[in-house]
Amino acid sequence: MSLLLQDESTLDIALGRVLRIPCKFIQGQSSVNPTLIKNISQQLQATGKNILPIIIKALGEDNFVATLNIHILEAARQAKLDFVWCIVVDDKMQSQVKIESGQIVQVNILTASEQEIIDTLEYIQTHITGFKTIKPNLVAKAIVEYRKTKTAPNLSFLTKLRCGIGKAKVDPLSEFLVVA
Repeated sequence: MSLLLQDESTLDIALGRVLRIPCKFIQGQSSVNPTLIKNISQQLQATGKNILPIIIKALGEDNFVATLNIHILEAARQAKLDFVWCIVVDDKMQSQVKIESGQIVQVNILTASEQEIIDTLEYIQTHITGFKTIKPNLVAKAIVEYRKTKTAPNLSFLTKLRCGIGKAKVDPLSEFLVVA
């Protein structure tokens, strides 16, 4: 029996719910230390199930890819578990997962305080290559001044502020700075 129901050309998947899915239907390989995988595997052998769900995205019918907690999937395979507990997400939910798991920081530049923008830009400097030379205080101040008189429809306005953000930097920034 298929985990997914074919409904015309779209897959009907229970997004955001915890589901028990066969390991063989999930792609993904972890780069986590083998000792950690072995330790988790031993725990999974003892309990017979994972408590922390694996975050997966559907690729097709009975075909998924793990996007978070991939090490648990690998450990479950080592423990010879047939099924693992998972949460199926779409692209929008995947962004939320990244925020909730601390993988990324996102701030709405239309409403964030100057300090929140500075903090986010400092985070970007330490986590993304090519941003070491930006001046978070200067960029944040320029954003706050701009929004006093105008509303930005997207991040491209940053290139006009003469604050050190060029066109090449706008796309990488869009993962962290949003206009919502």
